[in-house]
Amino acid sequence: MSFAERLNPAAKPPLLRVVFILNALKIFLALGLFIGFKYFGLRVGSASGDGIATTILFTMFGYIATFAAIVWSILNRSITGLRAAIVVDFVISIPAKAFIGFAIALIGMGLSFTPSVKKYFAESW
Repeated sequence: MSFAERLNPAAKPPLLRVVFILNALKIFLALGLFIGFKYFGLRVGSASGDGIATTILFTMFGYIATFAAIVWSILNRSITGLRAAIVVDFVISIPAKAFIGFAIALIGMGLSFTPSVKKYFAESW
């Protein structure tokens, strides 16, 4: 790697940005659902009330923690950390039966195996 490439490292690939944005949007979705269930009496099938609101709130806190781990992994170029955070994110979605959370975690995991993302993490500082 030349001196110029070290000064101007490769930009993050668009697919890595997709992983970042999807996980950020998942937090806002969980917040919206929490507000809907807690304050506006939202009902989805048989799910309603404070019990589901509390589950969604704790799920959102888990999403925030894994989002922080994803950001840390991207900044430190740790693909192992990124994938571990995505797996934990998937597991956090299980108690709430958050199918959108499952889908976003699977999409993120799949995108972490693309050549452009693997190349980004393979480049050294």
